[in-house]
Amino acid sequence: MKKISAYIYLVCLGLLLNSSTINAQTGSEIKFKLLNEQLAGDKNLVTVSAVINAAQSVSGNGIHFALIVKNNSGNAISIKNIADVLTVTLYNKLGLDIAITNQSLAPINRRPSDRKWRFRSESVVPDKFYINGKEEKSNLKNQQYIEIPAGGNCKVNLRIKDVKQVETPQDVQNKLLKPTIKLAPGNYKLKLYLSIVPAQQNKLAGRSAIYLSPMIDIDYTK
Repeated sequence: MKKISAYIYLVCLGLLLNSSTINAQTGSEIKFKLLNEQLAGDKNLVTVSAVINAAQSVSGNGIHFALIVKNNSGNAISIKNIADVLTVTLYNKLGLDIAITNQSLAPINRRPSDRKWRFRSESVVPDKFYINGKEEKSNLKNQQYIEIPAGGNCKVNLRIKDVKQVETPQDVQNKLLKPTIKLAPGNYKLKLYLSIVPAQQNKLAGRSAIYLSPMIDIDYTK
């Protein structure tokens, strides 16, 4: 009888732990701060947030998080691919930024006839993305713009998988020349910058906005 009771206890404990783990993976939603109000002069037109678990397993092969952009207006908006214009800073225990510089923000020095858009960001690896909670089947890397319906939202799952081998303050200045390596276990501080850039055909064309997350502590050691 004692063995049966002990077995039941262990099963219940296992279910409880598994449930906690699943819930923890959803993470906490962290709201971004608007740094300017050029976007139609309305700071409430778009809101940005991230969902991230502060403690993540190394077995996940990188730091996972989701980026959410909500369109609070009564009209659909088309904005530049948020996975491609996201800027990531990731600080190691020495306080050095080891994130890969977002190459999509650099100018394209090619002939005008060859200047076709392509996804160029190396800061993050995009996975699935959703519009109003429905998974989109198209490849996010093939989309220069994302359309968010009136009152709707876009959610993109992202992962920081690789970083630069930065060991000294001098290395930070020359990150582009440093080797790219797999993210090692450790404690990190993450900060995210997102530019909301409307497509040219929008009424909001030419009016961008920059959103900034607070510093997020990440325990990548489990």
